[in-house]
Amino acid sequence: MSKIVRRASRAAVLAGAVSLAAGVSLAGAQVAAAATTAAPVGAASAHAPSVKLHPMFMPTLANQWSRFTSASGAGLTPPAPPCPESGKLPSPFSNCGIPETPATGAPFLGNMAYWGGKVQVHPRVYLVFWGWGENGAFPGICKKERLTEGTVHATIACDPDGVAKRMADFVSQMGGTRWVGTQTQYYQVVNGKKSNIHNDKHMLGGIWADDRNRITAKVGYTNMAQEAERAAKHFHVAKKDLINADFVIAQPAQFSDPQAAAQGYCAFHDYTEPKLEGGIYNKVEPGLVYTNMPYLLSQGSGCGANLVNAGPAGRLDGVTIALGHEIMEAATDPGAEDILPDGTVIGGWFDPFDANENGDKCAYVGDDQGFTDPSGLAVPGAAGAIKGNRGEMFPVQSLWSNAAAGGAGYCAGTNYDLPF
Repeated sequence: MSKIVRRASRAAVLAGAVSLAAGVSLAGAQVAAAATTAAPVGAASAHAPSVKLHPMFMPTLANQWSRFTSASGAGLTPPAPPCPESGKLPSPFSNCGIPETPATGAPFLGNMAYWGGKVQVHPRVYLVFWGWGENGAFPGICKKERLTEGTVHATIACDPDGVAKRMADFVSQMGGTRWVGTQTQYYQVVNGKKSNIHNDKHMLGGIWADDRNRITAKVGYTNMAQEAERAAKHFHVAKKDLINADFVIAQPAQFSDPQAAAQGYCAFHDYTEPKLEGGIYNKVEPGLVYTNMPYLLSQGSGCGANLVNAGPAGRLDGVTIALGHEIMEAATDPGAEDILPDGTVIGGWFDPFDANENGDKCAYVGDDQGFTDPSGLAVPGAAGAIKGNRGEMFPVQSLWSNAAAGGAGYCAGTNYDLPF
């Protein structure tokens, strides 16, 4: 995206934020009023539901902007949303006819709704560095990395850019921060019992450098789910605890997900449910929550590089921005918006009008290097750096909070929350 486009988006954010804060944004108020946080669906819907046809992607910046302009009528119509609408919403929202609207500079206003599925009450993240020690995993000279995160230890055979260390440091320090704290307002209701997401200090469940199970340059979704299944066994995660476990399948540079660049996404999270998504998870353990983490340095600048820090200091910005995006979405919506054939919604929290999750609604909000407009004002809801629980700073994007802006909802968790 050009600097000119970014400034135009930033101006829109400022205008929208001012209107929202002043209470005069009619469209925003209408959406916020319509998008209740009550569960809009039951075990079965009035109409036969559509199901999500792909994992929950975090688009690249270029693809996000392309979809935004297309949705605005300036280009081709983007693909239909994952269709969480179940017939319980008023027409025309009940027929999945509205294209998913990405954030791109300005958040998509309107609060998320609870769809009746589970959340991760005590999120635990398991980092799996799959094939980083295989021959040819990285070009050039290899550099070994010893990871020490409290009582968790692992040695990565090759980590030439420090990506593995950055991921491990981030996950081990994100717990207990105000950023993760935005999640505690979201909950599940199971057998009549309401349970909110916790902001536990220790979210890192373990690290596995898996160089035993071979990875290839054609790694696909089923392969990643199978690796998540192996990881669950490696970490001895009990079946009852799978819903709280997010297995991050991190790939090395030369064996990174080839579909990421081809389709224009940075990462995704998904849920292994058989008979859905074309049967790609039919032979995998059901109920696994996993994150596909391609090697972002192979994705160019479209996944958050230098989004917060300028120059060499911002080279790894996208690593924590994309990883945090997926971890937080998996916590609030581990079921990834799936709807079973009988109408049961596995999904947790997402927007009822365009199916965006809490990370999607705030992706790429703001500008780079300081997030200020020409007058020196910071952009509300912009990405920023948070201080981890051991004092290290990590770039992250903001997350959608239904409680922000006096309950109207807005992007929050960084240093640029409303009210400003």
